[in-house]
Amino acid sequence: MKVFRYLIAAALLLAVAVPSQAQISLRGLANKAKNEVSKAASDKAKGAADGATSKAANTPAAKGKTFYVSISTGSARADGLTPEKPLKDLQKAIDLAEDNDVILVAEGNYLGNMDRGYVECGKFGNAQNDRGKFISIYGGYSTDFSERDVIKHVTKIQPTTQKFTAPLMNINARRPYGYSGPVGTVVVDGFTFDLGENNIYYVANVKEEATGTPNEGVLTGRFVEPDSQPKYPYVGTLSGDEYALHMDVEGNVRVSNCVFVNCRDYGISAMMGKGHMEICNNIFISCRYAACQVRGSVRDDDIKFVSLDFHHNTVLFTWTRTKAFEDMGQGFRFMNGIRTIDVHNNIFGCNSNCAVERVYYESNKEMEKLKESNLYDNYYFANKRDLEIAAMGASSISVPASRIEEAEQIGPKYEGNVEMPEGNEAFLNAIDQPYLEGYMGLSIMTSQSYNPNSAANQVNRMFGLNQVGSETVRPSMYCNKYPWEKAKDLFGKVPGYGAQIPQ
Repeated sequence: MKVFRYLIAAALLLAVAVPSQAQISLRGLANKAKNEVSKAASDKAKGAADGATSKAANTPAAKGKTFYVSISTGSARADGLTPEKPLKDLQKAIDLAEDNDVILVAEGNYLGNMDRGYVECGKFGNAQNDRGKFISIYGGYSTDFSERDVIKHVTKIQPTTQKFTAPLMNINARRPYGYSGPVGTVVVDGFTFDLGENNIYYVANVKEEATGTPNEGVLTGRFVEPDSQPKYPYVGTLSGDEYALHMDVEGNVRVSNCVFVNCRDYGISAMMGKGHMEICNNIFISCRYAACQVRGSVRDDDIKFVSLDFHHNTVLFTWTRTKAFEDMGQGFRFMNGIRTIDVHNNIFGCNSNCAVERVYYESNKEMEKLKESNLYDNYYFANKRDLEIAAMGASSISVPASRIEEAEQIGPKYEGNVEMPEGNEAFLNAIDQPYLEGYMGLSIMTSQSYNPNSAANQVNRMFGLNQVGSETVRPSMYCNKYPWEKAKDLFGKVPGYGAQIPQ
């Protein structure tokens, strides 16, 4: 048996010493960026922060009816049209709502009809036949609806023992091709999407290397992948590939002031028709596959009508598809079918494959020439790669933040991408310290074994077939549960970059 061990943090990320105490300062991450951030950049960041709070508006503009939902004070038989008589079930409010209606949701955990574990506006994967509706949903209200504070009044979708094969929230909002009526609006604002109580994890055990427990402070051992058979004590119910928020939409779309944590198959995965999507002021932590990917879903002639703005988001600890760290693990992905994508004023940190990926090309070469893949004014730290781009004759090329301007696939805007400057200890210390420490010391042990006398190899020799062995991969950490309560601590820690305090 051969055993190979290598350190991810040392070989692929950044060499950062982590002290034993809880306060961690990563000043060494920013030596190269220190001289790049001037007073002018600070002024620019302040203006960008103001823009973030204005775009992610806290008070919805009512167009149709307004429904009120409170799981603790509502009734299943109420009409939900006044704060005094709210509905209890968010799913029922969605079912009752019509185009242009607004749903206001008080703090609590919303698990859909009869606590099935998810809510939906239109059937997942069937927007062609179940076109859904254009509605706006705002969480973060007090139970009497007198106050809105998404940090204080946590509105979440957090399943526990439920078994389901659907996104935590699915929203369809499409119209038949050729429809020329008014453009609709879709808003999801102020929700926490957490699969950490539902995922299957090994029970934390630092004495058993195979459980993937990097230290005593991490809540669980590693995530147990779908279709694998747990060999050690575990907690949780499901490990299937369910999304957190899935959308198949068009028109004016915004996802803001949300937390996506412990998502086992994307934080946001969306299909976008004609219109503009804005994803802003969100926190993505410990998502598997990718934190966010949005594909255009139109004919080539309509790609020019599709745009996406991904800004002022905090994206941390995105994990690969498998514990062998083979593929996926992107913070944000530039996808096809969208003419203009702007990615700016975000914080990308500790993403196990790359912070940002730009490897897809339009099949129509003329459409590819017209694409705008803008990546500017972002902070990066401790990512395996800051940017991954496609390359002729190679699988891909890794591009550090300081060289993004050299990547021809990015542009016309490419300025201001830097490693996180020093002086941001408040942000770094807001990250769960045991989790960060475990990630920065991440290592993978691989063992290979071959038994020539195994039954399989004896039979293979009889028929002239290849001999077979086995390989075991044991990472010191993989997609472990992040404490969801701490995720909201990251709002507003870096002026102008990442998720700001929701206004």
